[in-house]
Amino acid sequence: MPEQYADRRAEPRQARNDKGALLFLSSREIITCRILDSSASGARVALNHMDIVPAEIWLIDLATISVKRGSAAWTAGTRMGLKFNFIQKMTDDSRRPAKVPQEVYDAWLRLKNGPEAPVKKTPETPEDNAVYFD
Repeated sequence: MPEQYADRRAEPRQARNDKGALLFLSSREIITCRILDSSASGARVALNHMDIVPAEIWLIDLATISVKRGSAAWTAGTRMGLKFNFIQKMTDDSRRPAKVPQEVYDAWLRLKNGPEAPVKKTPETPEDNAVYFD
């Protein structure tokens, strides 16, 4: 592998093959993806298509029951490296975490419960169960 493509993550990667989705709030676009690997502060995903990559990207990670906000570290064809700046563990208590936008919460519910599941406004969870990165 050429030196410029060497792994530059500070944390070890965990190989995965999990279903997820990318949510672009700027365009309200949801793109299903496969999470190929992840570390504490990023992930590598594969998707079918990629038009415009916005500055802010939310990854809905069904396997870890979490949503992660970040940005694209790199893109190559139908693969993308993500760098996270916020991670929120989700719960099944029908309460939206305070720092998760309603659109992200609704997309998480649709992916978790299926596209036919009703989506309704939910109260925010008062406690903070989030991780921020500098």
